[in-house]
This record gives sequence, C-alpha cells and structure tokens, in this order.
Amino acid sequence: MSIVTLERARVTPCGGSALLLEAEGDLTLPTQMGIWNIADEIRDWPGVLDLQPGMNNLLVVLDPVEGDADATAARILARWQDIPRTRTLGRLIEVDVVYGGEGGMDMQELCDIVKLTPAEVAARHAAPEYVIFAPGVSPGFGYLFGLDQRLFCPRRQVPVMRPAGGGVAIGGAQSNLGAPIRPGAATMNPTGWYVIGRATNPPVPFDLDYDPPNRVSLGDRIRFRIERLDA
Repeated sequence: MSIVTLERARVTPCGGSALLLEAEGDLTLPTQMGIWNIADEIRDWPGVLDLQPGMNNLLVVLDPVEGDADATAARILARWQDIPRTRTLGRLIEVDVVYGGEGGMDMQELCDIVKLTPAEVAARHAAPEYVIFAPGVSPGFGYLFGLDQRLFCPRRQVPVMRPAGGGVAIGGAQSNLGAPIRPGAATMNPTGWYVIGRATNPPVPFDLDYDPPNRVSLGDRIRFRIERLDA
C-alpha cells in the first residue's frame, strides 16, 4: 500500500474560511507532536475560531470577517519550520481484547489480505504501544498510530455495517478502538475498516457529565492485551 508524502509542508485554502496545514514527510510521532504543538500556539492567534488536528495535518478555521487567510497561511508556514517536535506523551490505557470470533468478524478476511494467521495478526496487533494521533469521526479514541506495517490494509471501497461498542479495527496504516455504546445510540455503524476483535473493558472516552467531556487526550497511549483468540 502506498502512502502519499509531501517533500515540503504546505498550507492551502479549505473552503471559504479555513486553511489546511499539511506536514512534509512520512507519518511519524515527532511530526505529529509538531502538529499538536503548533495547534496550541495557533489557538491564540487573532482571527482563529477553531482547530482540528488530523493525521499529519491541521485544519485552521478562521473568522470570515476578522481572519486574514493570506497572512495567517504565511505565518503558519514560517512557524512550522521551527516548531518543537517533542512533547510529553499522556497516560497509558490498557485494554483487553477478544480477537476473532463473533466480535472480530473480519479477522479471516484481513488475514487473507495480509497473508498471516489469526494468531499472528493478534500477536502483531497487540505488540505495539499505540498513540492517539488525531480525533476520529465520532467522539472516541480517534486514530491510533503504531500499527505493525505487516498489518497495513487498504480500507474497503464499499462500507459495511458492523456492531458498535468496543470494536477493535484496522484501516489503512491505523488501528481504532470503538467507545462503549451509549444509551440510545445506534448499535450498528457503517465502516470501511476491518473489525478484528472486541474490547471487553473499553473505557469511556467522552462523557458530557464531565468538564471537559473528553476523558482521553491526543498523545494518550493504548496497549491492547490478548484476552483470548476465538475461532
């Protein structure tokens, strides 16, 4: 699977009042730390309304009246050259996983793609310590960096419906951990990822009863532990 990389960083318009910073080079922890660090600084710049860190990129939403897109873009690029690429990582969260079986219904399909056995996939998936790199498409643990390259697998061209709640999945070069099901939430979700297991003790990452509601942060770490492997 090929991953597109840039030779140098760039900032491009995104819609009518936003800018997208795309970092140069491969997706690495130091580069992502730079994304987090520059986001902390840009947050206080005049004319900036919101920020959304992504994988190797940062979306900067500007005030349509007070924001100066050209000046802000130039300032972002200039600051990016010198932004520190180090940062203290967050807490370690350990999660038990039942790989394969009913909760990991895509395990065999992924095994066929990456040419490994279910036991090898589970062992390789549980070996690294993952870092929460960027928010996901819904409140939760976001995109996890650290996946063994042997497990890289292109996402499905056509999404499929899979059970929500604690799913452990692989898509592209990333892994993902689903949050527990909230009362009243959908029990099935569309996804292009391959669900290879289910966490038996997924912590709650987002709770409106807390201030702030995010119970996990970018830079927190996740360690998966093999509870068992089901056929």
